[in-house]
Amino acid sequence: MNIIIGAGISGLSAGQALEGELLVLERNARPGGLSGQYQSNGFAFDYGGHYFHFQNKPAIKEHVEKFHDFRAFRRNSKIFMLDRFIPYSLQYHLAYLPAHQRHAILTEICRRQGMPAENLEEFLLANFGKQFYFLFFKPYLEKFYRRPLTGLLPGMDKGSIPVPKLEDVLAGSREKKRFSEGYNPVFIYPGQGLQKFIESYCRPLQGKINFSEKVKHIDARRKKVVTSRGTYGYDNLISTMPLKELLGMISPTPPFPRQRLKNISTLVVNAVLARRQRRFHWLYLPEKKFSFYRVGYYPVGLAVSVYLEKTVAGAGPIDEASVAREMTFTLLKTGMISRPGDILFHDLKKIPVSYVVFDRNWPRLVPAILSYLHRLDIFSIGRYGSWNYSSMADDIQLALETAGHIRQK
Repeated sequence: MNIIIGAGISGLSAGQALEGELLVLERNARPGGLSGQYQSNGFAFDYGGHYFHFQNKPAIKEHVEKFHDFRAFRRNSKIFMLDRFIPYSLQYHLAYLPAHQRHAILTEICRRQGMPAENLEEFLLANFGKQFYFLFFKPYLEKFYRRPLTGLLPGMDKGSIPVPKLEDVLAGSREKKRFSEGYNPVFIYPGQGLQKFIESYCRPLQGKINFSEKVKHIDARRKKVVTSRGTYGYDNLISTMPLKELLGMISPTPPFPRQRLKNISTLVVNAVLARRQRRFHWLYLPEKKFSFYRVGYYPVGLAVSVYLEKTVAGAGPIDEASVAREMTFTLLKTGMISRPGDILFHDLKKIPVSYVVFDRNWPRLVPAILSYLHRLDIFSIGRYGSWNYSSMADDIQLALETAGHIRQK
């Protein structure tokens, strides 16, 4: 029998492609994981801003569209800094900056060397210059990662920081024209909301998913999974839980220091507003006066709902009153509300593992762990299972490929 831990987007995708006897173990009462929705005070919220990007993955796009109708959106994302809105990415829209900053940045970009870089700070300085780095990248990314950029590796985030061609930078410095550059210029979103898609997506696995059943222990030698309800034997095990958590459940204990797997945690504030006053999809906030690094509108829904995201420490309580004040300040300053009373309701959700940290341990540690697990017939997939930076399209593709590998064994 094949067992899958987790009925999120990765687990469901793998389950659809597997053959033979199958059991999916989901600790929550409903499918979707972080790609699902939850209810609060009569409102439905996603777990933060989740979108489908299928650039260069037409087969995966065709696969998910078999289950639900999707709406396509041309990305309209912006940066709010210097008391103005600037289209994202900043490197293509220098015309929106004050003249003295624009000229200083252009001078440095024209002289850039593109030297090999050992860390993320060196990469950004070599490709964008000091003026750009200290204006945007350093404040934004250190707010996001909560650590110095000298300890992070460059180039591990699959193109989310595009290095522009000089002619494109010059064109964007001459006129205020919007460019749709970057790794996700177009995204799609389920027309009836994310949860409706998840419900359709899990129908092929009806009767094979055990909800509200939490995995407690994995005996890799005897190939047994112990849960809150019982014990199951398996031939192949696919896990979508965070890799760090998985390593702590396996016996014999894997010979890897799982404490060296680093991640950041995110606090998501979901709010319902009286009306929509801005037309962007999401907004980046690099300045220190904002505790949140990103805010955005959910693409569909009957209510005007927004999310605000901030990086928080992995442990410890949340000061909800302070977060509420920060939320109100952010929404007022960005013009998303006119007065505090425009916030009809808000709710907080903490995501303990939201983004992987690519430090110097990652290149030698993560591939070794995944290879070790494969030899035990344990396949760790998904953004957190593979401990990587990935889109939902990437996760679906990896899940289908993993299922194909198991079928051929």
